[in-house]
Amino acid sequence: MARSPCRQCGFTYHCICHCYWPLESQLQCVLVMHEDEAARQSNTGKLVKAALPHTQIEIWQRKRPPQALLDSWARADVSPWLLFPSDDAIPADRLFADAVRSVSCADRSVSCTQTLAATNAPRAPLQFVVLDATWQQARKMLNKSPWLHRLPRVSLPSTADSQYTLRRNQPPGHLCTSEAVSALLRSQGDVNAATQLDHFLAHFIESYEADRHHHTTPLPAPKMRTSNA
Repeated sequence: MARSPCRQCGFTYHCICHCYWPLESQLQCVLVMHEDEAARQSNTGKLVKAALPHTQIEIWQRKRPPQALLDSWARADVSPWLLFPSDDAIPADRLFADAVRSVSCADRSVSCTQTLAATNAPRAPLQFVVLDATWQQARKMLNKSPWLHRLPRVSLPSTADSQYTLRRNQPPGHLCTSEAVSALLRSQGDVNAATQLDHFLAHFIESYEADRHHHTTPLPAPKMRTSNA
């Protein structure tokens, strides 16, 4: 009798629903997920959601932006930054290093550099908006989302090539969602959480490949890792 896939993770032989645990991190992320990603077993955004407690997922809709999220930004509950490369993007490590200054630059008429120099405004918690999609889809999502255009941008430092091997035809040098968030954690100085998230991703990839090839031998469960492990 054929086995049925898990209704939650979609894996048939290597359910991962209880493999990952919340990490001790205060990093706030909003994953704006393309609707195609929600049904893909290879999506790593859901892994980030399981591992980082201050992560929320918003399914992208071209004609219906997430109003509750926009309201939160309007109230200045957080200081939102879009993780996306551009000429005026602020390096993530510089943004985190500016621990005592205001980091809100919603007014696009003022450069992010000028905003970072301001010291007379209270600091709101940083919130990172990550487009959870293929690189091609992410560009289209951004182009069709005026509500994202006014966000200041943050960029990641140069990193090694992606270890994510579950998608083809992606531009070299680009990271999957989990790797991008891990890079943010490292820029924040939260190396232990980044190390553990990378370990979760390695287990995720191994589980995906084993499931895809119908291997039934149980895989070792993830272990607690630190940067010194």
